[in-house]
Amino acid sequence: MDHTGKMSLKAFWEAVEQRLAACSADDLRAILRTMAQETPPTGRQIFLARLKPVEGATMAAPPVIQQEELLADIDDLAQELGSAVENADEWEEQYEWDEYYDEEDSLGPYDEFVEPLADLFERTGATFDYGNLSLARAAYLKLFGLVRFEDGYGRGVSASDLVGVDVGEASARYLRAVYETEPAARRPQALYEQMRQVQSWLIGSHPTLDDLVQISPHPLPDRERFLADWIAFLQTQSGSDADAWLREAVRLAQGTPGLEALAQAEGQTRPRAYLDWFTALEQEGKQREVLAAARDALQTLPARLPIRAAIADHLCAAAERLNETEALRLGRWEAFTARPTLSRLLDLWETAAAGAERTALMQRAVEHIRDYLAHPPGRQAEVGWSGDNLERPARIGQSVLAHACLLADDADAAYHLAARGKVLGWSSSESAQGLVVSACLVLLSGKTPAALPPNLVQLWQWGLQNSVAPWGEGGEQEGSVLKRLERAYAEQFAQAQWSTDRQEQFLSWCLDVARQRANAIVSNQHRGSYGKAAVLTVACAEALRLRGDKAAADALVNEVRSRFPRHRAFQAELEAALQRMERSM
Repeated sequence: MDHTGKMSLKAFWEAVEQRLAACSADDLRAILRTMAQETPPTGRQIFLARLKPVEGATMAAPPVIQQEELLADIDDLAQELGSAVENADEWEEQYEWDEYYDEEDSLGPYDEFVEPLADLFERTGATFDYGNLSLARAAYLKLFGLVRFEDGYGRGVSASDLVGVDVGEASARYLRAVYETEPAARRPQALYEQMRQVQSWLIGSHPTLDDLVQISPHPLPDRERFLADWIAFLQTQSGSDADAWLREAVRLAQGTPGLEALAQAEGQTRPRAYLDWFTALEQEGKQREVLAAARDALQTLPARLPIRAAIADHLCAAAERLNETEALRLGRWEAFTARPTLSRLLDLWETAAAGAERTALMQRAVEHIRDYLAHPPGRQAEVGWSGDNLERPARIGQSVLAHACLLADDADAAYHLAARGKVLGWSSSESAQGLVVSACLVLLSGKTPAALPPNLVQLWQWGLQNSVAPWGEGGEQEGSVLKRLERAYAEQFAQAQWSTDRQEQFLSWCLDVARQRANAIVSNQHRGSYGKAAVLTVACAEALRLRGDKAAADALVNEVRSRFPRHRAFQAELEAALQRMERSM
């Protein structure tokens, strides 16, 4: 099965044959009786019609499909579709203001073509399954042309509109037909061209050679010879497509030793070969070999190359399985230096020993992030079609640096970073001010994050969420990163110790920022942010109350309230925040 859980046609037929071979005649009768019992009344005639032996064949005899008949039907539909395209303006004029016209319906006048197109795809698939590959190739070529038709309004029948048609399997059948109908000498060139053609037909499609293998129960003809020719051909091509298909071909032809040889010989120009090699070793349970090979790869590849992070991830996975703590920490650092994202910063935190060692590591991370932000790596021209972004430099904002400073127990560095920021735009990860202000207020409150009053809780959550949302790594969900951050800060806040002078300094700054932010939001009538200004104001009041200074808390609220007496919407938000505070304190 593939990652979607769908079984390939080849695997399906192999499983069917295995199960049939394991069944006795009585077993088969019992299976059919069960299927008959589960058949709805309306399907009983169809079930009985199918329940009869087929003489002289293991599959149903192929229907008589004339080449001219199938291709003519496709041509007729193409002509009708072309006429609809020519008349698109008339249809638009007729239905543009009609009360029944659904503007969200992208098909418009082409809805009537969905069913006949799906039927033609089904007929062409049957043609392929019954072995008429030349006809299937010609028919698919025409059909894929039809699903790319668009009128001047961008409407047409796309592959995604064909409910019930597995377009991925259709493209695999087409490519298998190309393979089997081309002379052996021309196969590599022809297949390469048509695989790239399929990519242009179907957005997001990335056909592989294994697709051709899995689409038929029959072995790929001349497989060994073709693989050798395919590898030689692909080594003369450039680009991410050729690289991906070459690595796949080496794996199919030569297995793990072939991937090792490719990585050792061409790893600097094809770094994904390392990843394929490590994956193959992992599947064989060879964790010690992964650990050694990943270390060698990191020694070989240029520093700060983004894909080093993925290589380090394999090293870390092997180190965890082997219980190699120092190797794991080395791998986490290598991954972080290549892609210094928030989740990888948390990887460092979680693998370091608590105390002075962790603080020193966070301080080292601060210096690396500063250097990365000051000298970001250049963008790669081509990064492949896998969608994993392993070869793209990481995009990080000031908030990542702020987290590193706070976790390094360097409040002064966090303050200087945040103090340069603007009091508006806290929802951007480029802003560190909201995160640092909320963290300072939590520390100044003397409470653990789990015991904070409601407005301070909300402010702290906003500070974390705004820093997390854009910077997930490796498919990790935002919620997962957020929970990890909460755990890290719970540990960090528990050990933080600020002098009285430092507390007064940071408290004064937080209150000043809160006043400026409330003034900027309300004075400029950013109505959508009135609630944020109110929460910030009352969160400061909550912190003051927890410090035993109710008079200062009341004075702050009254100051902000009196500054905007005519802004009723803001006053309502402020009152709601105050009520939440009063109910909890």
